[in-house]
Amino acid sequence: MKKHLLAIIGAIALTFSTVAKADDIKIAELNWQSGSMVAAIDAFILEHGYGYNVEVIPGGTEVTINSMLANGTPNIFSEAWTQLLGAEAKAELASGGLVLAVEDLIVGAGEGFYVPSYIVEKHGFKTFEDVLARPDLFPHPEDPSKGAMMICPGGWACQNQHINLFKAFDMEAKGWMLLDPGSGAGMDSAWQGAVAKEQALFGYYWSPTALVGKLGIVRLDWATDYAGDENWAGCISKPADECANPKATAMPVAETGTVVTPGLDSEVMDYISKRVMPAGVTETMLVFGTENQASAQDMALEFLRVYPEVWTTWVSEKALVGIESQL
Repeated sequence: MKKHLLAIIGAIALTFSTVAKADDIKIAELNWQSGSMVAAIDAFILEHGYGYNVEVIPGGTEVTINSMLANGTPNIFSEAWTQLLGAEAKAELASGGLVLAVEDLIVGAGEGFYVPSYIVEKHGFKTFEDVLARPDLFPHPEDPSKGAMMICPGGWACQNQHINLFKAFDMEAKGWMLLDPGSGAGMDSAWQGAVAKEQALFGYYWSPTALVGKLGIVRLDWATDYAGDENWAGCISKPADECANPKATAMPVAETGTVVTPGLDSEVMDYISKRVMPAGVTETMLVFGTENQASAQDMALEFLRVYPEVWTTWVSEKALVGIESQL
């Protein structure tokens, strides 16, 4: 009888030690480097710190949001660029059908126009408008008497915005021409080539990315205020023939938040809501991932090992013990 009782107790103990909580959690692994890394960090912490069964599933902005709206999964969209969400998703966030668990996940993230750091140091440029006054420093390859502003390649939605910003700031009259890099790879190559030769380049990019982290290019501020959503969405973002009178404007502030489905446990929401990552730290990890051909999971582990001062404030003391035991 005693052996039978011990066997039952042992079976119960084994059950509780190997089976996670009743609620499984599905996390979208995004199709960009930082998004997949953040998803892997969330998966590791929720599994080893809080005991959830976690499944990471492939995703992207549109497909993930559509699935969350239609099916209630995945439960966590770890790195959502909220300005890119469609009207339906924004309506669901307003009504509670989806929840914005954290509004500014990666501090300093955003898109804009960049110049190399050595150009900033030499000429003291701080704003987009500062650079516009010096087209002579950025000669266009087709006409060196004109300055070149490298924009998004054809086929990217942001090219419309850049063409209309060029018009709004009257850049042709100021001695500038647009420079289309032809592709995303062409844009990367242009930045890499310019920095390798310490040449001047003025053009578009975004952060956090491994390229910005590795090359140290600097995003320019704007001296001009944001002119409103009507101008941006109703004119700047449309094809040039549909934007007759664009107003000069700063780009809208880009924010990376975390979108979740309603009903997650309070401990999960507490963890998610505390997550804040400096863009510089994120870019350091992306450089690590690129140079070492590391997977998202490898980058997550490296982040957890190297930056405890960032992430240990996100988790409970009990969760911290479980996480550290797996590192």
